[in-house]
Amino acid sequence: MLVLPLMALCFSMTLNAQSSQQDLDQVELMKQFIGTWTTETGVDSTALWEIIPSDKGYVSNVYYQAKGVTYNTGKGIMGFTWEYQMVNMYTLWQDGYLSREMGKFVSDKKITFERYNADHSHVMGSMEINFLTPDNFINIWKWRGMKDTWDDAEVSEFNLTRVKK
Repeated sequence: MLVLPLMALCFSMTLNAQSSQQDLDQVELMKQFIGTWTTETGVDSTALWEIIPSDKGYVSNVYYQAKGVTYNTGKGIMGFTWEYQMVNMYTLWQDGYLSREMGKFVSDKKITFERYNADHSHVMGSMEINFLTPDNFINIWKWRGMKDTWDDAEVSEFNLTRVKK
């Protein structure tokens, strides 16, 4: 007799958890990124990331600098799947490499992305971004390349701060 109520409770909890994640407004949450962000990437090295609105999508520009001199750039676009449930980010790097990340907000302050290889058959990297404040987020980047497991993945953490204009 106790089994049926427990099963109903578990089923109800599963439905609530799924629906709350599906209710996240990906378009509205992406607005948190609008602006220019900076982070240290090493000794005397920084990255600058500009996110510029373009209709419901975004233009993304990344500049890597060492001692104030830009040595790598990425020009990109960010948009949504047709149901506005996923975020797609494409970046063309100055060496001609085209990267693609796909992800979504899993809470109002956390978005996760996966980077795919050229034929989208393998996840090469993952990114988890956690907004701490409207002007600060942490980006945890994991890179495994073409390896089968994440055991030896390189992990980097970047603290990005909004550039005040």
